[in-house]
Amino acid sequence: MNLKQIRNFLILFSLVIVPMTDLFAQKFEVSPTRLEYNLEPGQNGQMMLNIKNHSDKKKSYTATLKDWTVNAQGELTYLPVGTTDKSCSNWVTINPAFFELQPNESKKIGVIMKVPGDQNAMSTKWSMLFIQEVTEKNETIGGDKSTKAGITVNPSIGVYVLQSPESYNNTSATINNIKELEKGKSVTVDVSNTGDKIIIGKVYLIVSDLQTAEEQTLEPIEITLIPGVTKTTTLALPENMKPGSYSLTGVLDYSPDKDLEGVVMDYTLE
Repeated sequence: MNLKQIRNFLILFSLVIVPMTDLFAQKFEVSPTRLEYNLEPGQNGQMMLNIKNHSDKKKSYTATLKDWTVNAQGELTYLPVGTTDKSCSNWVTINPAFFELQPNESKKIGVIMKVPGDQNAMSTKWSMLFIQEVTEKNETIGGDKSTKAGITVNPSIGVYVLQSPESYNNTSATINNIKELEKGKSVTVDVSNTGDKIIIGKVYLIVSDLQTAEEQTLEPIEITLIPGVTKTTTLALPENMKPGSYSLTGVLDYSPDKDLEGVVMDYTLE
């Protein structure tokens, strides 16, 4: 079975980016956790965030932006605004950036994207918007028992902010370097985003028994890659594989407009 034939037998799965934090571990809720703009250079657009206070007390909140990068292990690093060449943080205005909510009250805030009309805007950019609960505090100064007002910033919920022009279609990805990780248990593959669009796709394994000609397609793993990033992904082999000779095919499905990408290895289990 070739890769185009494989596509015809795929079951479509909904693609979801996992929020930066467990929303319900906080006493407030933010939705959605992904804002995706498709504005052309020179255009403006606005999306709305809904924030709800689930606590039984009045709360204050701030909305701030940060740049971010991600490594091959999927770990995010947050950086000051405007410090990466893929940042759109300086294009974003939040209205309002500070607000208060009564118990069980909800509020919508506007996230305005103003894309400059230059060539730099004809690419994919991103930022992270953090909604933070702010708690007022009083601090004692010295021994005279006087106090000063301050704030404590509590854990936050992150919202992905993504911008890529609708007319921009530089999408490409590869899957390579299939290797055994644990004998009879798992293999790894390297998935690379070689284009300039954020990729949301699926990676899965097809196991072909060379003795019986039977094939087994395993459950896919959802993957999100920003441009220029390579991620090593672990794929589990079938449980209780019998000794024998197999062909393992790692498959990447990342766009309905693109052919499936694949990488093959011969595999012997004694």
